[in-house]
Amino acid sequence: MLKILMLSIILSIDALSFGLSYGANKITLPLKSAIIITVTGFVIIFGAMELGNIVYSLFSFGKFLGGLILVGMGIFIAGDFRSKKGLKTIISHPEKSDKNLNGNIETFEALAIGTALSLDSSAVVAGTAYMGYMLPLTIMIVQIVFLVTGIHLSKKIIPNIEGKYIALISGIIIIIMGFKQLAG
Repeated sequence: MLKILMLSIILSIDALSFGLSYGANKITLPLKSAIIITVTGFVIIFGAMELGNIVYSLFSFGKFLGGLILVGMGIFIAGDFRSKKGLKTIISHPEKSDKNLNGNIETFEALAIGTALSLDSSAVVAGTAYMGYMLPLTIMIVQIVFLVTGIHLSKKIIPNIEGKYIALISGIIIIIMGFKQLAG
């Protein structure tokens, strides 16, 4: 259970950065949009986990392949901290997800955010499908908590944040988990 919680926290750091960015830019997140982000992310991550389960059941080297996926995603995430584009504009500039500039995250904006927050996590989840069904649920709970916490923290404490080094640290931790899985 501790491994699931730690992985969920690592994969949800982007949500904290999003929340900090939204709060610093005075963008609000209504409950409806928070639910849309959570459900969208859950569907994507659950689908990735099911795909990982199929790979594990079809191939005897499924756990090894999962380790390789973890190492690969860790390298991708860690390398992404140097990129100006990140995982597209929404990830590198969360405040730009407010397309209509009304200071409020609307339905379609929430769908895009839920997708962006879950895409990088989905490959890692596919690589760790053997952990079971608690992983997608735990990730979604941690993501929404981090998103809301980030919004509140930025309003009170942090006026501006540079989150590129968070990606580097998260990537390195995922690489270590991948090598640990490869080692047995």
